[in-house]
Order: sequence, then C-alpha cells, then structure tokens
Amino acid sequence: MTSAEPSHYANVKDARNIADAFWKRVAREPDTVIYRYALASSASSARVWREETYRDAGVKVARLAHYLKGRGVGAGTTVAILSSTRTEWMLADMAAQTLGAIVVSVYQSLTAAEAGFIIYDSKASFVFIENEEQARKIDWLKTNPCPIPEREDIPASNERLNFSTIIAFENISTLSGIDVVRDIVENRSLPCSPPATPAEIDRSSVASYVYTSGTTGPPKGVIQTHGNHLTNVEQAAISGVFAGDGSLFLYLPLAHSFARLIYYIGYLTSSSLVLPAVIDHHSSKLDLASIARDIREGSATVVPSVPRLFEKMASAIKTRAAGTGLSSKILRICLKNSQKQQANQSAGRPLGIIDSIIFTALDGIRRKVSAQLFGPNFKHGVSGGARLDPEVNKFFDALGITICEGYGLTETCVATHVNLPEKRRIGSVGPAFKWVETFISPDDNEIWLRGPNITQGYLNRPKATAEAWTGDGWFKTGDVGRLDDDGFLYITDRKKELVITAGGKKIPPTELEGVFKRYPFVSHAFLYGDGKPYCVMLFTINDLELRAQLQAEGITVCQEDTLSTHPAVLKRFEQAVSEVNESLASYETIKRFIILDEDFSIESGLLTPTLKMKRKLIVQRYSQAIDSLYD
Repeated sequence: MTSAEPSHYANVKDARNIADAFWKRVAREPDTVIYRYALASSASSARVWREETYRDAGVKVARLAHYLKGRGVGAGTTVAILSSTRTEWMLADMAAQTLGAIVVSVYQSLTAAEAGFIIYDSKASFVFIENEEQARKIDWLKTNPCPIPEREDIPASNERLNFSTIIAFENISTLSGIDVVRDIVENRSLPCSPPATPAEIDRSSVASYVYTSGTTGPPKGVIQTHGNHLTNVEQAAISGVFAGDGSLFLYLPLAHSFARLIYYIGYLTSSSLVLPAVIDHHSSKLDLASIARDIREGSATVVPSVPRLFEKMASAIKTRAAGTGLSSKILRICLKNSQKQQANQSAGRPLGIIDSIIFTALDGIRRKVSAQLFGPNFKHGVSGGARLDPEVNKFFDALGITICEGYGLTETCVATHVNLPEKRRIGSVGPAFKWVETFISPDDNEIWLRGPNITQGYLNRPKATAEAWTGDGWFKTGDVGRLDDDGFLYITDRKKELVITAGGKKIPPTELEGVFKRYPFVSHAFLYGDGKPYCVMLFTINDLELRAQLQAEGITVCQEDTLSTHPAVLKRFEQAVSEVNESLASYETIKRFIILDEDFSIESGLLTPTLKMKRKLIVQRYSQAIDSLYD
C-alpha cells in the first residue's frame, strides 16, 4: 500500500473545522457511498446490507442541525451522546459540529451515576440517548441527586442534573415527550441544506471532550480541538495505513478516541465505513457473535480493533485445531507448517523442500481462515487501545494475516505511531506519524510526545494538566518504552502499573499477563505482588474455549459444573504456570495462583469500556482471595 494521494483528503487539509471538511466532501462527492450497515433481527438471522451516500447523510445532518439550532444549540454548547456505535451517533455528532457545539461522548456501558458525572462535569444539558437502557439512566438522573466524586480541590457532592433537550435514537417509553432522530431527519419541513457554521469556529476551537477510562480515579475530560482531530485524520491519510479507496469496519465504541478517528476518516476522506447490525433495540450491550458475523459478511478492507478481538480469534483457531476431526488435523498441520516457515524467515533460513511443498499446498487453507474471520476483501487489521501480545501478532502473521499495531492516547487525539503493512516490526507500535516528536525521558524511560494532534489539557483539572504537560508542549504519557535505531517505538509497560516486590524488584505486569493469555483457556490474568515477598496470579477462565477443549479430549464436564475447581482445569493451569515460570527470573515467578469463578467484564465494573483491567478495583474486590495466597 502506498501513501494516500492528497486528493483523498484535500478537504481535510484545507478545512477550517470538522464541519467544513465534511460539507466540502458532500459537495465534492455527493453520490459516493459514505457507509454501509447491516440490518438483522438477531445474531444468527440473515443480513440485509444498506448503504448511504454523502448526499443522503448530508440531508440528515442538515435537518438534525436545524432542529438543534431551533432548540438553542450554538457555538460552545455542550452536547452529550450516550450510545453505542451506530449511524445515528455520527449524524448527531456532525450536526452538533456544524453548529460549533462541543460534543462529549459517554460510554453506553457506564452506570447512571458514572454517566451523570461526565454530563455534570462537562455541563451538558442537551443529550442524545440510544434506547430504553440509556433512557432509564437519564430518568434516574432526573429524579435522584447524582453522586459527584472528589477531584483535585473540589470536594465530593450530590448534584441535581438539568436536561433542556433529550433526543433518542430508538422509540422509548421510559421518558415522555422525547423526539426520535429518525423522525427528525425524515421531517421534510426542515431544510436539507445546512445552517452556517459560526464564523469563530476554527481549528483552535474546542470540538469535543473525551473522558479517560478512569482506571485510577474519576475520569478526566480531555479537551480536543478541531485542529487536533483534523491533523490526526491527515496524519493517518499520509501514513497510508488506511487505503484511500478502501473501507473500515467500525464497531468500537465511538466514546473512545480510536473509534472517533476511524469515524472521521470514513466521513472526511475517500475511505468509507462498514458498521455492524443493531440487533437489540432496547439494550446497548454488544453481541460479539453478531459483530464477528458482520465483520466477515461486511468484509471491510481494514478492521481496526482493540487487541481483545484478535486474541479471541486466535484462541478460537487454536481450539478448532486441537479437535479430532479431519478438518482440525489439516488446520493443525497448516499452523505448524506456517509457524515453521515464519521462524525460518526470521532466522534467514529457507524451508526444506518437503516443507516448502506443504506450505504452498496449504495456501488455500490460510486464505480460507482469513476469509472466515474477516471476509474476502480484507487487507489488514489495525490494533490499538492497549498492547497487543507479540505472540498473537506472530500467530496471525504466520497465517498470512497482517495486523498493524499502533499507539496513541485520548490526550494525543489519538494515534501517534503505527506499523504499516509493508513497514512493520512485530512487538513495536511502529514509527511516529508525520509531525509527531517522540522523546524518551532519561530518568525513567517515560515516553513524551509533542505535535499538532496533541491536546493541551483536561477540563476542570488544572493540577492534572500541569502534571501531564510541560510548559513547552510535551505530553508525558505515563507509558514506559524505548526507540530503536530506525525510530520504531516499543511500549514496555505503564509507569504507574509496575509491580514492586518487597525486595524492590520492578516487574512490568502486562507483559507477563500477556504470556498467560496465549493459552486459549485463559481469559484474563492479573499479576499481584506489590510489597510482597513473591508474586501471585489471579486467573479467569475462557469458559467456551475450555469446555470445547475438554469435550474434544473426551473429558466429561456438565454445564452446571464449576470449571474453576475441576481437576482437569486445575491441572491445565498448574502446567501453564510451571511452563511460564521456567522462562522467568526467580523474583518474577508465580508462586501461587487462584482461578476465579467469574470473568472480568465491563458490567462487573472491573474492565474499562476499552477492556483494560481496573487494577485497583480488582485488588479491592478480591482482597480476601489475594490475602489467602500469602497465608
């Protein structure tokens, strides 16, 4: 893939603001498809694929913008969107951007109180909600004081929230007198040409508040400007990681900056979007089986995702290969042969004649695996949001499936580094985007970044802003890493998450946890050892994969059996710990472990919406289990 031609993003390069870039695209390519989306009643039902052009989307955005303007939305007004990813989310955002409003994105998985804090902190009184699940949260906030946590010099309090306008994406009954986006965009009495964007809205104007996941305290609202967003779209286009004539699958929550970048690339450049079906019109909970099907059937050329999706796919392939049927045996031979080829290539050795013949003969199997996962048009995946285990990446690479790992934070709006299909090093997050400077602090190897896409601070948090940004524009990421001689960045861990044992040894937890997650039966691994004489591990089980493995091996496990205490399961984990310990320094080895009865999840409050573990909360919830490992 070569870098995108300037014509693919010329409207971005010359735009005064996000809305300007969008409306230039509408005028230039009215009949070009902007997105495709699936319609389905369930995960297993047949899909009907629909598409819309820039002209179609432009009319909807214009009518919605006129509606909002009539309700008092204008330059600087804060508009919240509480919803999972869907076409209406993007229409609402672009309508608000057209009016110069500031959009605050709220994860659909947050509780009413968590969402209420963000709405309160950002001073949003205009709120888009997705469905009944989100309506119940707003109803609770309308009738109950919202607990607002302490932050910096502001004490905790209970606050009543006021909502001037609430607009829904679905028909709801929980709240009365609520307009629905579908009715607004089909209202022919509203103009189909957009209202003028206020003249004062330029690249320095605030476009959005995006709140961090809150793994170490109350979420912080990152102030992102129009210039931050537009620059990052241009940087991505220049890099060539997204083909100018390709499509991007968008399922990640749009409350996250990574997904927001994908959305803007699809809306503002010649790349188009592919979106999964909304199969539950009352709840915002994701159905991963349905999304996996839509990834395959939608067959976008690029699939951006957090690492968890790729980890799950790799586990599923390994589990299938462990079966006893003929297709499993063939797949097992394919995996072994492909990995041997990869190892020889890395070492600069050619395959033997027999292995080369087998490798060529199995090319159809590798293509079939790729098509079954991603569809026939797939070119490569892009992994971001968290560290991708290099072994998972190597696993896919051996099958001819390219995953380009990248890096960025909400505070860097968003991507700063990325591997390219023709220029990548597995284990790194790639070289820097154009205009991004990278500095490794000599004191502690912390990564500092500077550039036009880097934001300038947190909303209402002057102390946190002063701690994270230097006076000359460097943002201190909190990540520890290194640069190689060719400028490829390697992330080794989070500065604040290092485990420091009683003996003063510093252990990066995510790297060791990632080693255990290579075992298909492990869903999550959590390392603990702060101030302790040795390290222990909390494990959760990949239930479906493990039951399939046991069944394939003829081990009877009833559905009601508790896997965490099953002798065959305990033996697997003991063997895994023993194998991993052999490659570790003595102070890193896992002396004891426990298998938890439940997995970590967003719903349990132990994972962030981007599937990062909330380490502090995990320690609090399982303190007795952890203490028992030191008895």
